[in-house]
Amino acid sequence: MKKTNIVGLLLLIAGMTLSSCSNLDESMAIIKPAQTNSIYSETFLTSFGSFTSKTVSGAQVWGESTSGYAMMTGYVSSANNANEDWLISPEIDLSTVTTANVSFEHCARYFGDVSTEATIWVLEGYKTDSLPTTSTKMTKLSTMPFTDPGSWTFISSGQISLTAFAGKKVKIAFKYLSTATKAGTWEVKNFTVSSGEAVNKDNGSGLINSPYTISGALSTSGSAWVSGYIVGYVNTASSNNPVFSSTGCTINTNVLIADSVSTPYLAKCLVVDLSNVTIQTAVNLVTNPANLGRHVKLYGQIGPYLSLSGLTGTSYYVFDDGTTGGILPPDPIFSEKFSYSLGQFTTQNVLGAQIWAVSYSAATMTGYVSPTNYANEDWLISPQIDLTNTSNAFLTFDHAARYFNNPATDITVWISDNYVDGTAPSSATWTQLPTSFVNASNWTFGNAGKFSLSAYANKKIKIALKYVSGTKAGTWEVKNFLVYR
Repeated sequence: MKKTNIVGLLLLIAGMTLSSCSNLDESMAIIKPAQTNSIYSETFLTSFGSFTSKTVSGAQVWGESTSGYAMMTGYVSSANNANEDWLISPEIDLSTVTTANVSFEHCARYFGDVSTEATIWVLEGYKTDSLPTTSTKMTKLSTMPFTDPGSWTFISSGQISLTAFAGKKVKIAFKYLSTATKAGTWEVKNFTVSSGEAVNKDNGSGLINSPYTISGALSTSGSAWVSGYIVGYVNTASSNNPVFSSTGCTINTNVLIADSVSTPYLAKCLVVDLSNVTIQTAVNLVTNPANLGRHVKLYGQIGPYLSLSGLTGTSYYVFDDGTTGGILPPDPIFSEKFSYSLGQFTTQNVLGAQIWAVSYSAATMTGYVSPTNYANEDWLISPQIDLTNTSNAFLTFDHAARYFNNPATDITVWISDNYVDGTAPSSATWTQLPTSFVNASNWTFGNAGKFSLSAYANKKIKIALKYVSGTKAGTWEVKNFLVYR
């Protein structure tokens, strides 16, 4: 853990510690600022400001470091302690905006599972000094995956969408968890809420001609193309032991790839599964030590591997010199994951105050705002998709749909070849695709099926997801929106 002086040790006993985090590491930020106006900000430079802390369990509490940030740890005097502690903002007024986002800088280190132990929540109807669970509604925000940066270096959270809460007054909370066997440390500063939706920096789209960068891959999941530099491998006897070299390599079952050849942190890498014999033969560092530093494009499934961020089921590789191998996968014409923004999709609000936004790493629309159902008609419309020289294209996506009065009419898919961005849907000609959506019994995502686009061969189209609610308002969540040729 981080070294402390005597003053820092005394603060640590009270649940605080000093550290020497450096300035924001720009290379870790994968979101670029949108056109925004600040609504609320807190630097945590000298105090919590109007934030309040609430301990649910454990003896440690959120504290203010003299180095200029808020911090929480359950690690005290070489011991891990179980805690649940919240740092809660004052009421933030979003009633006059239609889009909003929140961002901050942070260090998150030594957690057992940072994705569940360091999280961000929106609280509605929360009364100060109450338990967070007394809020009328609690929503966990979708974020870029938080990772341990490998040093006490602040990194950006990126812009996290708050558009789903536009028109409301809410509080935003940092929730910290630790156990008696593993207690991480979380440091936070420069908290800012602004108007405007989060905008992606170009980290690729997962297609063969636009593969994800490693930064892009770390913020999504699913089958996709990824590109990066081979920078080492993981010693499988100890998955947290990266080796940034090929000298003496005896592991031929994986390699590490990164956005830069000078990558000192495992958290900035993707570990690639080389179990496919063809891929292993060409890519591994045991028999190909000169591959270190070489740029490669790979196709596989983005997700956990060796308890790290990885690419599994790797089935095809392409080196920059044109060397290829494996089984070439189908090539999507268009892909949008909706991991942390709506991407190039646009929204059209025909009726009602609620709008499409990203929640739980999916495009989400609901007219239900506890405890009321609201009438809505809202469209989520793709950018132009070019089907030139394509005769058998099809659309597929994953979704979860619940609590609709009649899903067959309340959630539908439409195609137009003459819609103009920014105009009312009624200004264009739309054709509905045949669907048979039903209410699901839980929030598990399922595939919506394959929708033929052959009737639009050699055309340029836009695809829209249309949501309708009335006296009963369901919730529709959509991700992994893909068009294949």
